[in-house]
Amino acid sequence: MKKIAYIFIYCLLLYSCRPAPLDIAVKPQSSKLIVASQIIPSTVMAVLVTRSFSVLEEGTFEKGTGKISPSFIDKIIVKHAVVTVSYGSTVDTLYRVDTIPGVYISASTLQVPYQSYTLHVYDPQLDESASALTQMLPPVKIDSIYPVSKTDSTVTLKLIFTDFPGQNWYLFNVYKASAKSGAANLDVNTVPFKVGENQLLQSQLISDLVYNKNLIEITTTVPGVTPSDTIGITFANITEGHFLFLSAQSGTGDLFGQFFHEPVNIPTNVSNGFGYFSAYDPDVKVIDLNQY
Repeated sequence: MKKIAYIFIYCLLLYSCRPAPLDIAVKPQSSKLIVASQIIPSTVMAVLVTRSFSVLEEGTFEKGTGKISPSFIDKIIVKHAVVTVSYGSTVDTLYRVDTIPGVYISASTLQVPYQSYTLHVYDPQLDESASALTQMLPPVKIDSIYPVSKTDSTVTLKLIFTDFPGQNWYLFNVYKASAKSGAANLDVNTVPFKVGENQLLQSQLISDLVYNKNLIEITTTVPGVTPSDTIGITFANITEGHFLFLSAQSGTGDLFGQFFHEPVNIPTNVSNGFGYFSAYDPDVKVIDLNQY
């Protein structure tokens, strides 16, 4: 009986030592403009404009599915922004793409190596602006790229290129036609390669600091590829700032991963906003794996 009394007293003490629950009020952060950009060689400059959001917002996911709700996506896309790109004495106003909400493009913006470009975005709905400054680096060319081996679900590629003098950073992307596009149709004259119709399989960041020669060879295995696929390659010389932005972003994973990883401070070159405005000019190759 004494033993039971001790246990009762011990449990009572544990309960009394438990702190009372605290009500915590988290002040929501104000939404900011987010920008991303892409250049199609000698053709188009494209800018995507969205808004930041709080993970505490309701309606982010569809109930019972865990998928991001279309209404939430519609809310964060900025559909009626005024977007301009300035360089030298020229100011180009980008026009919105009706079929791709939030995307603004210009077919007249000149692509000049070492030219500085200033982006300005204005959202009239919320009366907010953001701006960014970037420089276009000279394009790097792929000397050779080819598959060295294939399996039923992967392809191993060898990339060979000549490194520029000094310290440099590169971005290597691999795409394939998605299932909904039917045939493996990779049109390199559209936003790589057709927005919504091609799937980014892999992005690889490359710093020449780990290499001691001008001719660099890289071998990489890409998942999600069958021996009969057609794949698209983009390879670009990017700024150190963009390299650091992409490195930090890759550490957070996808949208779901960002909720459960430790917080990461992602660099940005956007004033009064987030994201990164870049103006890199990629070299593009298309490989039909049936030929190997």
